[in-house]
Amino acid sequence: MKLFVQADDYGMTTGVTDGIVACGRDGVLTQTGLFTNMPSTEYAVKKWKAEMPHVLLGQDLNLSTGRPVTDPKRIPSLVNEDGTFLTSRQHRVKQAEDPDHVRYEDAYLEYDNQVKRFIELVGDKPGYIGGHAFFNDVTNKALEDIIAKYGCRNAMKLIDPWDKSFVRMTGWGGPVIKADKSYDYSVNTQLAQDPIAYWNETLKEKMEAIADQDVLCVLHTHAGFLDRDLYKLSSFSAVRPMEAAFICSKELREFVDKYHVELVNYSYFD
Repeated sequence: MKLFVQADDYGMTTGVTDGIVACGRDGVLTQTGLFTNMPSTEYAVKKWKAEMPHVLLGQDLNLSTGRPVTDPKRIPSLVNEDGTFLTSRQHRVKQAEDPDHVRYEDAYLEYDNQVKRFIELVGDKPGYIGGHAFFNDVTNKALEDIIAKYGCRNAMKLIDPWDKSFVRMTGWGGPVIKADKSYDYSVNTQLAQDPIAYWNETLKEKMEAIADQDVLCVLHTHAGFLDRDLYKLSSFSAVRPMEAAFICSKELREFVDKYHVELVNYSYFD
């Protein structure tokens, strides 16, 4: 068995960064994707270099959280009047009204500048590139063109969410869908979805049944610690420290050691 362990949103906030660093230092994390447009970006790069250089550092290209790297005046279809990105919810509302609300030129320019900042700070190109939160045909085309420009691994294709050949370690999280099709993803809902409890009660038995097989298992998380800034930026809040605790847990480490699980990242596909 091979196990791929990812944490998205590295550098989103100081708390998210510190939680992911703990997963790389004390847990079984194999890769994480950096935000290069956030106030915590430089802090995140320094922490990665100092405490978890063995973790593959990729990039989460982002058009919906924080402020852009590019001058907002040059990418008007992506930003609010105050220069912040349209949130993923704002994008979806605009998308329903106008499927072409994002200009390709804007998305490409911002993606390109985010990758350039990664290279400036890290000293190398990203170990992979993926997207974040909001996607449509225009942003996907810009993303693929940027990936081709820099010759990076394409996270959107290497592990497709719909690919049944991968074993996904999941089942504890996600919004509760209500009868009126709205959803509840409040802090209390997230706290009730404990991955360690789910592992002990359900997932461990399933994983042990296939532990001696040549399969690739994927643990895809939004691990991190909580801080004030996170509540302003993401509905993924209380779930993050719970997923970080799972990645660092003795239960998961004991399973990896007992069954000689090989920890892998996107370089496995090279």
